[in-house]
Amino acid sequence: MLHKKGFWFFLALIVLGSILAFFNKPKQSPFPFAGAIEQLPDYRPPMSGLTLYPTGGPFGLDIIESIAVGPTGTLFVGTYGGGLFKSVDEGQHWEPSNIGLKEKFISSIMTLDAGKVFAGTVRAGLFQSQDDGFLWTSSNLGLEDVEVHTLLLRDSGEILAGTSRGPYLSQDDGASWRAFNEGLRDIRIQSIVETKDKTLYVGTLGHGIFKRESSGTEWESVIIGFSFQGLLERNIRTLVLGKDEALFAGTMSAGIFRSLDGGVTWEIGNAGLGNYSIRTLSTDAKENLYAGTGEGVYFSQDQGARWFPLLDGMENIQIHSFVVNQSGDLYVGSSDGVYRGGIQMAWEPLHEELLISPVLALNQGEEGVTVGTHGKGTYIHQKGNWVSDNVGLVNLSILAMARGQTYLYAITQDGVYRRQLGRHRWEPLEGRIPGEPTAIGVDASGLLYVASTSGLFSSGDQGGRWEKIEVIGSEPVKDLAIQDQAILVATEDSLWSKLPEGQWEKVETRAGSHFQHVLWRPNAGLQAVSNNELWGRDAKGDWQALNGGLPTGLQIKTLVADPDNSDVLYLGTDRGLFWSGDNGETWDSAFHYQGQVYEGQVNRILPAGSNAIWLATQMDGVVLGISKIPRKNLLLEWLNRIM
Repeated sequence: MLHKKGFWFFLALIVLGSILAFFNKPKQSPFPFAGAIEQLPDYRPPMSGLTLYPTGGPFGLDIIESIAVGPTGTLFVGTYGGGLFKSVDEGQHWEPSNIGLKEKFISSIMTLDAGKVFAGTVRAGLFQSQDDGFLWTSSNLGLEDVEVHTLLLRDSGEILAGTSRGPYLSQDDGASWRAFNEGLRDIRIQSIVETKDKTLYVGTLGHGIFKRESSGTEWESVIIGFSFQGLLERNIRTLVLGKDEALFAGTMSAGIFRSLDGGVTWEIGNAGLGNYSIRTLSTDAKENLYAGTGEGVYFSQDQGARWFPLLDGMENIQIHSFVVNQSGDLYVGSSDGVYRGGIQMAWEPLHEELLISPVLALNQGEEGVTVGTHGKGTYIHQKGNWVSDNVGLVNLSILAMARGQTYLYAITQDGVYRRQLGRHRWEPLEGRIPGEPTAIGVDASGLLYVASTSGLFSSGDQGGRWEKIEVIGSEPVKDLAIQDQAILVATEDSLWSKLPEGQWEKVETRAGSHFQHVLWRPNAGLQAVSNNELWGRDAKGDWQALNGGLPTGLQIKTLVADPDNSDVLYLGTDRGLFWSGDNGETWDSAFHYQGQVYEGQVNRILPAGSNAIWLATQMDGVVLGISKIPRKNLLLEWLNRIM
């Protein structure tokens, strides 16, 4: 039995603990996007634990300016400003295809056998790939012009490129080019076709149609323009050969014209067309004709005598490109995305992954939140909107970001870039880092670290020169964690640490480590993801699994600690977001604000203060998490232990 004084002492402690618990209970603090989130039509306030809200982006789709399908079925789409993408499963999933492609405005694509692909650009000429679009190299030797608008593979094996200075010819698979523009110098070529007798026809911007016979030495005008509604239409956007080599010409504003005699005479072919702005023409193996217009797709089964719309979800959509595959499916590139369809076939949108690019990197500073995407570069959230921030970036696949005192750094597929804080132009770092960069960080002194598949490197001059951390060697570095001037580095088999003013030391590790992610907090010890399981290491150096309550078979993508609540951990996985309020001993799921468990893939997590965290997701853009996880009351914990 407690002594009387002891009784009153413990009673006072209990009262004090209750008061502290009351003032320490979770509060719904102001948080980013509060105004927009509370305006959601089905808004619900944050629940206990962790509640997730969409931020409306960064979503967006560039115009699909060009489209092509390879012999093996690989589908390529070139965008106007967003680079090039490819799909190996008929458009169900997409991957950026921009490594080495130093221009984001793709005007034309041509696929050949054995994985060879050509891409024409607006400002950087022609590029070619020998491996189905994985790596691109410049193919501009002899090309005087930087605009390549159309490409044609001749039956002879020669390649023609239509540029703003006329046609150019390559007789060595694109290795070199020579002018082929006698009579067409400084005229922009929009389209090229070749007949069986090797006669070439080109459609031009502002000068009508020209032809060049197989034995000819220069181009000759076929027609200056087409008379239509009292005007002369000189802009020929597209040409195609139909049945018996009938020549069809699509114009900018006068519709379609047809010639059955090699361009000597022409007849108008607009019957049934609802729009006369013709963007592209094509034909399939059954000799059906297709016309892409400013308001949808039309088809003709009688060689252009009558056109019928292919609607069913494609009304009033501006068409920019299309291609027919070997199965007869029509793939359409438009201002609104990519579609697959055909005659008596409903249109199927194929652009979900182009509209919503996976978000792989997050960073926050005075200018707001910056995110890095897989294929669309970086975005900044400003005044309620996600704004593209890609000036200077060559490759738009951002793998990781880190913030220093002067610069924001970004790892892309072709190296490391930086931009000065408060400004919006990226520049590549002067010093090159061996291997492929995997992680990046800046310590409190401004020392920049980059992990790569060839080891760990540091720079004291903001990326001008690099020094290899020799003690770690050339083993691929999986992850790094920086706390002030202390750094922890994870290779697949080992952990290395360096304290301020100290030397690099190897941390005792567990057998068969296979580390993927690492987290280090001076007051809470070490956590590491190994073989897609979470482990913690105590002060004695012993490891223990921290998977209580986690589903089996998860792929762990990221691990983060709450900077304001020392016991709280966040775990991003391929099946949602999990949080722990007891330093990893037990785990709970995060919930969508509508009440269901969130099961989307989480690639990165960034604590944002004010009880909020940012999530970089695979298919939902940037998601905001509002935390109402109570902090532990140390006094009450002590009372529970002694009572």
